[in-house]
Order: sequence, then C-alpha cells, then structure tokens
Amino acid sequence: MTKKTLKVLLIEDNPDDLALTRDVFKRTKSMPMHLATVSSLKDALDTLKKDRYDAVIADLSLPDSTGQATFEAVAKAAPDTPLLLLTVLNDEELAVNLVKLGAQDYIVKGDLSPALLVRAVFYAIERKALSLRQAQLIRNLEKALAEVKTLSGLLPMCARCKKIHTDSGQWQRVEEFIAKRTDAELAHGLCPDCTKDLYPGTESEKK
Repeated sequence: MTKKTLKVLLIEDNPDDLALTRDVFKRTKSMPMHLATVSSLKDALDTLKKDRYDAVIADLSLPDSTGQATFEAVAKAAPDTPLLLLTVLNDEELAVNLVKLGAQDYIVKGDLSPALLVRAVFYAIERKALSLRQAQLIRNLEKALAEVKTLSGLLPMCARCKKIHTDSGQWQRVEEFIAKRTDAELAHGLCPDCTKDLYPGTESEKK
C-alpha cells in the first residue's frame, strides 16, 4: 500500500537551520513528506489561507514575530492543523508552556534527526485528531444537554388530547415531541389505576 505523502509547512528564517531541516526531511524514508517553506509569519499566514497542510513546524523567532505571538498567530490561522515548535535550548521553557496552550509538541533544533522528525510529526497529527474528536464529542454533548434542558421549562399542553404546542407552532403528540428532542424510547404499558379501570378483578386490583 502506498503511503500518503504528508504536506508539511516549515516556518524558518535562519538559512543554516533551514538547510539542516531540509536535509533531515530528505533523509526521512519511513514517512513520505512534502516540505514547503516560508521565512516570515506574514508569508506563513498568507500560505495557510491558500492551502491546507497536515502539519506546521514553526520557529518561534521570526523577523516579524517572536515567542508566544508567533504560536498564537499560526494557531489562529490554522486551528485544525497540528503545530510543532522549533526551539533552541534557552527557549525550551517557553515551548513547554506553549504545548500546554495547544501546540502538539516541540523539537530542540540541536536534537533534530529523521527518526525524531517522523515520530514528532506522526504523533502531532494523531494528538490533534484526538483533540478534535474530543472537542466534537463535547459539542455534541452540550447540544444534547441543551435540548434536554428545554424539556424542563413550561410546556403548553392541550388539556383534552395532551398534545404539546411546539415553538414552531405545531401540535405534537407527547411521544413525538420527546422522540425528536431526546434519545429516550417510550415503552407503552398500563399503570395500576388504568389496569383497574379497564380490567376489574385482575391481580393488579387485588393488590
């Protein structure tokens, strides 16, 4: 089976670091990657508007942006794209804090190798996908809870047929109203009082 070629955007302005990272990408064989490069935050934001990438690797020190501002701008421009940070040793504490704020991982420039790059990109993509799925589940749960909460308010109901007057102006049977707003399934049966009225002399009446 042919492996998918991952599209990776590298934001790096230092010529030596750029050459090193390109070389590492070329030596990466286990996971095919296509590398696109830009050298400023402005170019990165313009590129992210035009195209989608499987991952973004960003140097925190750029000509037009540094530190947390770089991370926040890239994360805002591509909120669904995993973001890895390239850093030097004296910026490692900042990188750790940015991971807590949503970056998937960070790589210290001196430690960069093909094996580390593949592992970092792969796990960044997996973690981001998991994060997006969790966020969607939370949104679904919040929506379901909001719909259930609407059932706790005042429900206009016909005193005779017991149909409910909905917000859209329709009259719905109770079963239909509940089915459309919850995952509950109604099981029909008879309460003891109704059983007594309909079937006098049964065990229900004797009890």
